[in-house]
Amino acid sequence: MRLRFAVLTLAFANSAHAQGPLPSAEGRVADLKFFRAEFMAKDRSYSADARKKAEDRLSKLETEAAGMTQVAFDLELARIVAIADNGHTAYFASTRSWRKNRVPLRLVPFGEEFYVLHADDANRDLVGARVDAIDDRSIGQFVATARMLSGGTSAWRDRSVPYFLESPEQMYALKQSKEPGQATYRFTLPGGKKLERRLVASVDSAANPWPGRWLYDQPNAVWAFQQQGTPFRWRDAPEIDGMVIELRQTYNAPNLPIRVFLDSMRTQLTQKKPRNLVLDLRMNGGGDLNTTRDFLQALPGLVPGRIFVLTSPWTFSAAISSTGYLKQAGKDRVTIVGEMVGDRLEFFSEGRTITLPNSGGIILYATERHDYKTGCKGFTDCHGPVVRNPIAVPTLEPEIKAPWTIESWLAGRDPGMAAVEKALKP
Repeated sequence: MRLRFAVLTLAFANSAHAQGPLPSAEGRVADLKFFRAEFMAKDRSYSADARKKAEDRLSKLETEAAGMTQVAFDLELARIVAIADNGHTAYFASTRSWRKNRVPLRLVPFGEEFYVLHADDANRDLVGARVDAIDDRSIGQFVATARMLSGGTSAWRDRSVPYFLESPEQMYALKQSKEPGQATYRFTLPGGKKLERRLVASVDSAANPWPGRWLYDQPNAVWAFQQQGTPFRWRDAPEIDGMVIELRQTYNAPNLPIRVFLDSMRTQLTQKKPRNLVLDLRMNGGGDLNTTRDFLQALPGLVPGRIFVLTSPWTFSAAISSTGYLKQAGKDRVTIVGEMVGDRLEFFSEGRTITLPNSGGIILYATERHDYKTGCKGFTDCHGPVVRNPIAVPTLEPEIKAPWTIESWLAGRDPGMAAVEKALKP
């Protein structure tokens, strides 16, 4: 895998397309012809039944596209892509949303609930608040609708749900909110107080950062959410008689190849001889699984005590592969802590992105299977590197559950590290 969703969505959202005019009816029709040739003909992630459903919806869209609004067109196309139910098969929510309006709040999922982690000055009092309802309808109804626009597990789909919840225009197009330009949100503040506020939306042509970015905007942030721009980090951790290594991506940084960093970690482990190790992959959206494999397979031989891997629904793509390689190599000496990773143990990846020539949205298709349950036994369509270096693990479910919560985020506490400390106590 050579793709990291957080980077893709941020880069694409700030593309030159954001400055162009809205596509014409002819432009939408042309986009569908392009979509058929460059996406439907190449993607391999749909089951036979899912492909039939997608083709039926696509045929209907082709008859209606010329008379649709652009927002309805984009959302229907996203739904067609999402029918594959594959996390790597995606109409990126950020690029789908770049010309759509948004209220001045930024939401982030914790579990199955959504909280305000960023707001403009007029709504700063809402930071930390849970969204309970929009226009007198429960938030669950909106989330269920938004999940139809992305594929994969429910938790992974929720990484894209904020783009929908923040946009009255998108919600109105799918008959959820009452008006396209504003909506009334109901909140529960951190202290338990209930509050209702009508928010007016506006269109901003600037980049749409991935929702996880807002986790880093906290004055008393724990170490895991400090130095957002640093992709690879480590620290001594005397509280666990060990070290912590944090990988936020599994591909090269502009001025630091990941293998150079990992080689330096081998040196540190050899010299410092920490008894225990924590590998933090909670905010790692992936990259290239080949870059970390050798280090992770060797890691159990470099650490005499216990190894903990911190994961979350943000842990995706090659970060899941990395977790699998380490768990397979270390077996019971490796303990997964946190929340379930962002995908199933069988999925399709290894595709390419296409850009709709008129609408400007970015869509990713997938062509090769990854199977981490059986090591790709019995399949002929698996990704070459995982055929040559298979992963076969029964599960990547955390042995110790330690999810991020809004309370821990606001208080500057790290539930994953707290769980590790507790596990190491005699």
